[in-house]
Amino acid sequence: MLSTSLAAIALIFAPVSPRFDSAPLNYIAAMALAMLLPFSLCWLTLRIRARGWQAGMTGLALLTWLPALAFVFMASYPLRAALARSGTAQDEPVASLRSGDGSHYKLYRLSGGARSSWSVLLRRETPLLPGLKLVRDIERRAHTYSAYLCEVPGRSGITLSQDPCHAVNQY
Repeated sequence: MLSTSLAAIALIFAPVSPRFDSAPLNYIAAMALAMLLPFSLCWLTLRIRARGWQAGMTGLALLTWLPALAFVFMASYPLRAALARSGTAQDEPVASLRSGDGSHYKLYRLSGGARSSWSVLLRRETPLLPGLKLVRDIERRAHTYSAYLCEVPGRSGITLSQDPCHAVNQY
């Protein structure tokens, strides 16, 4: 149970996050992680033999079920929308560059909805397994519809620019 809690906290505060290529799989994984703590507490409750501790753990397990079920209920709506879009992500990839260390830098155009403007987001994606990658958000620019990816010579990095540069991919 302690390892489950520590893993969930590490995933929340880590600078990188694991992501699947398929948007519905991301929602399903988040829903499964949300249910992991209540299931762990129920398993622990069944393993405890002392009556006082068992009653306390049962109460704690019941208290963790409510927020977990609320999260699963709320996450089911974007999951249905992602399944209706047949697995396409809501972020529109517009450019990408590959670095020498095997990482992929991708530029995404994000729509904020009807009441906000466009923005762009630069992410570094490192493949772990087929269909699974580690994602780190590098830079976000609000109120921007178009941007350019520029490879910085000598520093082995990628930068985001709103001015044209000699980049391979530009939008």
